[in-house]
Parts: sequence; structure tokens; C-alpha cells
Amino acid sequence: MTRKLRYLLTKFRRDTGGTSAIEFAIISPVLIACVVALSDVNDVSWRSASMQSAVRAGTQYALKGGTDPTIMQSQADAAWSNKPSDATITAAKVCKCLAVLHACDTLCDDLNPSQVFMTVTATGTVGGHYISIAKTATETVRVR
Repeated sequence: MTRKLRYLLTKFRRDTGGTSAIEFAIISPVLIACVVALSDVNDVSWRSASMQSAVRAGTQYALKGGTDPTIMQSQADAAWSNKPSDATITAAKVCKCLAVLHACDTLCDDLNPSQVFMTVTATGTVGGHYISIAKTATETVRVR
């Protein structure tokens, strides 16, 4: 009986028929996790680019001479495709005289008009099903 047992153990040790299945069972969760993570990373980058594009659309309005923050905000809002549920866009107009905040409707002390700066900011949580990132995109332009 020991001879037969030794023969069966030797035969079992040499048999490699299920090795590939075992290796696949070990590595497949890692491969699946990588595929899911890559999909989510792609989603994060695509949505981040969409947010940045919306901010640029708002600043384009200002670069063309627009000075109304409400219109600037609506331009950016319209350009943001696939916004996240917590998306917010704000636009602001700030006037400065020699780098100091100043009223926009009055002249500076040196009788020059104040410099007008328009800022648009977009915030939101971008991401896929498993990876998400709170992101903010801001741009400021000087209007002449």
C-alpha cells in the first residue's frame, strides 16, 4: 500500500493540468481592479478637462470685453458638459488701483481708470464609481 501511495503522490506532483487555472484565479482580481481603476481615472481626467473648458469659456467672454459677472457665469455654466451634482460656478468682477481694491465706477487717485479683473471659479467632485476627487478650477483675466 505504501508503494501505491507513493506512486499516487508522485503522479499528483507531476500533474500540471490545473496550474494555469490556479494562476489565473490568483491574478484575475488584480487585473479586474486595474481595469476598473483605469476606467475611473479616465473619467476623472475627462470630467476635469470639461470643468477647465467651462472656466475657459467664461474667461473668453471677459477677454472679448465683457464685464458682467452674471453673463460670464452663465457662459461657463452652459459650456460645462456632464456637470457633477455638486457643481458650482461663480464669477466675480474686481477693480484695483495700484494693486489695491477700488470701486469700479470711480477713478483712481492718479485720475486713471481702475484695472478690471474678472475671475471665474468652478468647483465640483469629479470621478467615476470608485475614485472621486474634489476639484476647483479658477482663472482670472484683466479686462481693458
